[in-house]
Amino acid sequence: MSDIEEIKSRLNIIDIIGKSVKLKKAGRNFKGLCPFHNEKSPSFMVSPDRQMFHCFGCGKGGSVFDFVMLYSHVDFVEALEELAALAGVKLTRGISDSPETHLKQKLYEVNHIASEFYHYVLTKHALGQKGFLYLKNRGVSDKSIKTFMLGYSPNSWDGLYKYLKKKGYDEELLEKAGLVIRSDRGKGFYDRFRGRVMFTLKDHRGNVVGFAGRVLNPEEKEAKYINTQETPVYIKSNVLYGLDVTKDAIQKERVSVVMEGELDVISSF
Repeated sequence: MSDIEEIKSRLNIIDIIGKSVKLKKAGRNFKGLCPFHNEKSPSFMVSPDRQMFHCFGCGKGGSVFDFVMLYSHVDFVEALEELAALAGVKLTRGISDSPETHLKQKLYEVNHIASEFYHYVLTKHALGQKGFLYLKNRGVSDKSIKTFMLGYSPNSWDGLYKYLKKKGYDEELLEKAGLVIRSDRGKGFYDRFRGRVMFTLKDHRGNVVGFAGRVLNPEEKEAKYINTQETPVYIKSNVLYGLDVTKDAIQKERVSVVMEGELDVISSF
């Protein structure tokens, strides 16, 4: 049995689509309002017997893989990996073991740990008190701090670097992730972000791809904001801050409001 067949055998399309679309029993099938176009009368049908969906209004349809690709705006490989994880299927395809895929997974991993480090410093450590007070003065709630995984980078040369080294990550990976910078002399590394409130940047699937750091003092001579350099997982023009949090509401309402900065997004949300 192929990976695709194995996944289909373990998952029920009703359960997968039902997480995103309110479905009602209609004979042997289920129906609901189509998530791909605006409608008042349900024309979106899902067949548990055929394990297929079809909208008689916009014409979109297919298997559970097609639904995930359309709904989550991902390609087939991403849909396959997402559904394989839900089904508990270990993929045997070579693409998942490619060097490029392995590197991206390691970058997601180390970025996630860095976001936890920054968040801990902000919310639990005395070093993050300045950043915490700054956010509170800007009206940011504790819930928003947690929802958007806000953090603070200690005002030291190598706090994050030493932490991640203890976790077993090598300098080459940390440099590729844009978390550290090699010194001019070529010996040693230092943290890219120091003494800044940290905004965790995620893709639409919730993977941590990078960071934006803001200085607390507007009179600082340094740049007000600095971002992670472009990496294999972070291309600035491809990332819309907060989309991982707001995508379900946007999909439901079919409306989005684009804000100028991260704090604008957080305060509006």
